[in-house]
Amino acid sequence: MLKQIAVLVMLIAILAFGCIGQEGISLPSSGGTEGMPSAPAYEDVGKSSYDGGQYVTKEGSITLKVAEGTLESKFAEMKETLRIQGAETSDVTYNEYSDRKQYTLTVKVEPNKFESVNAMLQQLGEVKDMSVQLEDVTQQYTDLDTRIKNREIELERLYELYNQTSNVSDLLEVEREITRVETELELLKQEKQYLVSQVEQSTIRITVYEDKPATQQLTLSLEGLGTMFFAALAAAVTLVVLAIGFLLPFAIVVGILWLVYKAFWGSKKAKPRQPEHSRIPPQP
Repeated sequence: MLKQIAVLVMLIAILAFGCIGQEGISLPSSGGTEGMPSAPAYEDVGKSSYDGGQYVTKEGSITLKVAEGTLESKFAEMKETLRIQGAETSDVTYNEYSDRKQYTLTVKVEPNKFESVNAMLQQLGEVKDMSVQLEDVTQQYTDLDTRIKNREIELERLYELYNQTSNVSDLLEVEREITRVETELELLKQEKQYLVSQVEQSTIRITVYEDKPATQQLTLSLEGLGTMFFAALAAAVTLVVLAIGFLLPFAIVVGILWLVYKAFWGSKKAKPRQPEHSRIPPQP
C-alpha cells in the first residue's frame, strides 16, 4: 500500500514539473511502451554552430524586367549562375499575360551568399522592385531549446517511474504520460529543425519578365474586345429568345380573351337602328 502511494506521489510530481512552461500541446496517443528500460536518445537539432550566437532569418524578393525577346536566355543564364552559387531552386512557374510574360521562382542560398546573389540578380535586368526582411529569432530558438530539455528530463523521470512500478493501473497511467511527452517532444524537435533550416538557408523570391511588343498587345486587346462583343451579343440574343418564349403564350391567351370579350359583350351593347320609313315627319 505504501509503495503504491509513493508511486502516485512521484507521478504527480512529474506531471507538475512537466506542466511548467507547457503550452498545452497534446495529441491522441496510440500504442504501448512495454519493454522500455531507459529513455530514448534524442539528438540536439541545430546545436553545432549556433550555441551562444544570434539567430537571424533572411528573406528577400526581387522583380526584374529584361529586354524584349531575351526572357528565355536571361532565365537560363540566371539558373546557371544560381547553380554555380549552390542555390536550391524550387516553385518555378511561367505565366503569359496580355502585356507581358514572366517566370517566377524561389531559391534558397547560404546566408553568407545572400548579398552576392542579390547583386548578381540585379545585373540581369532592370530592377523594378526589391525588398529584404531580417528577423531575429534568437529568443524563439532559446525558448524551444529550453522546452525540449524540460521534456527530455520529464521523459527520463517517467521511464524511471515505469521501471519501478508493478501495479497494472499505474503502469497504464505512466505509459499514457510517456506517449504524451514523446509526442510533444517530437513536435518541438520538428519546430526547432524548421527554425534552424530558416536560419541556415535564406530565401529569395524572384520574378523576371519582359513586355510584349506593342503590336502584339494591340492584337490581343482587339481580340479581347471582339470576344467581349460577341459574348454580349450572344447574351442579348439569349435574353430576347427567353423573353419571346415567356411572353408569346401570355400574348396568345390575352388575344383570345379579348376576341371572346368583343364577340360576347359587343353584341349586347349594340343598339338596333330605327328604319327610315317608320320615322314620323314633324307637324307644321
